[in-house]
Amino acid sequence: MLVWKAHARMIDALAFAPDGGALALAGSYLACRVIDPTTGRRVWSAGSASAFGLSLAFAPNGVLCRNGGLSVRAAADGAERHNSGRWCQSFALAPNGRTAYLAESGYFDSVRAYDLASGERTAEAELEAGAINRVAVSPDGGLVALVGCKRFFLLRADTFEVLANVPERALSNGAYALAFAPDGRALVFSAGRTLFVWDAPGACEERRVCLESKYFMDVAFTPDGRRLLTVSKEGVARVWDAETWACERALAWGVGPLRAVAVTPDGHRAACAGDTGRVVVWDLEV
Repeated sequence: MLVWKAHARMIDALAFAPDGGALALAGSYLACRVIDPTTGRRVWSAGSASAFGLSLAFAPNGVLCRNGGLSVRAAADGAERHNSGRWCQSFALAPNGRTAYLAESGYFDSVRAYDLASGERTAEAELEAGAINRVAVSPDGGLVALVGCKRFFLLRADTFEVLANVPERALSNGAYALAFAPDGRALVFSAGRTLFVWDAPGACEERRVCLESKYFMDVAFTPDGRRLLTVSKEGVARVWDAETWACERALAWGVGPLRAVAVTPDGHRAACAGDTGRVVVWDLEV
């Protein structure tokens, strides 16, 4: 287990590079910072006027982060290649690596699809979701899920047809966990201390998993889909069996409230971070 002081303020998002050799983080007034997860060495950093950095992704053509719009940056040195959209609240990368779905704030909250190569908008829809805090795309690219401060939405990715529109009062508390399982069958999102588990193709709820104390803040499936990692404001990372939904392990390192979690593509390591700007990297039991 390794702990690095990676940022002076809170960290809201983490993403491992496809080979696991780099870890990107975003947070308060930080668009993106890339570090070596084995040494903590900073590779490059890009500031932001935004107080939050809820979305982050590695793409074939670089690293995607929020900086006003959607910023596409070179993975090697962080140089910005182009910036799409108006005010990007959150985003998700499609599995094809060529399309990004942006939640943009304005008079109405909108979801828009952008072609990353050209930066051109290809589709859009307006939603009464409140501020959209998380976006996720299913592994087959067919579904887009969004969690706002008022509602959860499940849409068809090609037409933006609404398949589910669910109000949850607890969404207003500022917890934003959202993820599809690697096989696309399950979808999880949080509202306060409740984690909702959905049948994604059927667009229906299957079960709920509850915490007794602080809120769920972020989630990440292992690549094999057998486990789900969650982090919460109480500073604990939990590992759940994704079939029985029993908690297998609860891990605490005394690094403060946690807000972000990520798993390497090979499933061997995980990382979490939160309010204190410290990043924990540890080995998963596989």
